Amino acid sequence: MVLYFFQRIVQILIDPEYTTATLYDSPRVGEAFIIVSLYALATSVDSFLSGFLRTNTLSIGLLSFLISTLTTYLLWIFLAIIFHVSAELLGGLGEFPMALGYVGLGTAPLVFTSLFSLILTLVSIIFYPEEEERIFPLLASIVTVIGMAWGTPGVLCYFGLKNGEKLNPIKAFLVSFILFSALSLFVLYKSDFF
Repeated sequence: MVLYFFQRIVQILIDPEYTTATLYDSPRVGEAFIIVSLYALATSVDSFLSGFLRTNTLSIGLLSFLISTLTTYLLWIFLAIIFHVSAELLGGLGEFPMALGYVGLGTAPLVFTSLFSLILTLVSIIFYPEEEERIFPLLASIVTVIGMAWGTPGVLCYFGLKNGEKLNPIKAFLVSFILFSALSLFVLYKSDFF
């Protein structure tokens, strides 16, 4: 089972066109939920360790874990709504479960970026506690933007809009590009990049 999902994640990363080709017929919400759950786990563990190790307070770590988990699932649903409504307004033929499918599958690259961010968090807290406020959060944010470019809301969501929502490729590109740009600016702004 674990090997199957690892193979599916690799397939999602390597061949987004093939991965999303059948979304119109089968939204694969269950598979998307598992991938979003892996992403939620990775980001939540990172949040827990960041909160706990910086404050030496278990309750802060647990609160960070819960907020991160809830935020991940809410963001999945929120982005699926935005993508689906945008596609519908632009003439797409898909339904909401398709959007849940491709937005969820698009979090596959973010699983890896979250694991990298977790490593950066540990390195910054353990080895460079005096400089943790500047370079390491910025590096984690840049890696997150790279993951977003390939996953949600980037390339994978473009293919999801094109194949799952049956949206014109130019319109699918515009929707993905606008959402990617907005979320990237937010992530970089939050990291004090600007």
